[in-house]
Amino acid sequence: MAGRLFFKPPRSFVLPCLLLLLVISAGCARQMQNLPAVSGKPPAPSLEIAKLKERSDFWRNYQCKFRLRVDSKTSKFSSRAIIFVEGRNFVRFETFTPFGQTVALYVFNETGPALLIPSEKVIFTAQRPETLVRQFMGVSLPVDLFRYALTASVPTEQFEHLESRSDAGRWGLISNSGGKNYFEWRLTADSHDLEAILVRSAEFEGSVSYDPPVRLTKEAVPDKIRISSSEWTMEIGLEELKPAPTFQPSIFHMPYLPDVRRVDLDEIK
Repeated sequence: MAGRLFFKPPRSFVLPCLLLLLVISAGCARQMQNLPAVSGKPPAPSLEIAKLKERSDFWRNYQCKFRLRVDSKTSKFSSRAIIFVEGRNFVRFETFTPFGQTVALYVFNETGPALLIPSEKVIFTAQRPETLVRQFMGVSLPVDLFRYALTASVPTEQFEHLESRSDAGRWGLISNSGGKNYFEWRLTADSHDLEAILVRSAEFEGSVSYDPPVRLTKEAVPDKIRISSSEWTMEIGLEELKPAPTFQPSIFHMPYLPDVRRVDLDEIK
């Protein structure tokens, strides 16, 4: 036909071209499959550790009202309680009867820990706070763990040892200082909220769980907390938790009471 260009390539030329196109297509598909997924937010460890640092600073000083229930092999009791915390070295923890009378008062200040039982008119002392906790509650619980568990935060000194680990989509932030004390803060897979703390130390081996899990934004407040070991459980229901700038120094000292005996538990052992 006039004016029409017609070219028919030989069959020996077409077959190699088709093979070349198939190879190129397969290579492109393989590269597309191997491209890493792109996320708009930083990796979980750096993001959540930064949030935890901010949270720990926010709850450095606080006061908390809560309901407390302890169930162990040696004791069972429930009470309303209030705690005041200022930094690492000042704590006031008081439990009450349903009528508002003090059942026990624990204070920790620059002179050390002390426990007042008004009904017995006695003040117990010891070098270690855990000795007094065991005397009153019948459980072995580090006071430091208790006060940080209430705010779902991390002790400041633990951040230098903090490492991250991913397991089946869940992040765990682990502190294993010197192989003696092991702490793991477990985060939920989807929203990276704090759901549990696992602890292995000389004073305590067990867990702290939160229901529901606690958001890591600094203002988020836990609802129900469960601290448990193989021998006992402690259930805590928070009624009020708020940060506090400073307290009057007198709040962390024992009130004056006449005719009160002082008993050093370290000398009884």
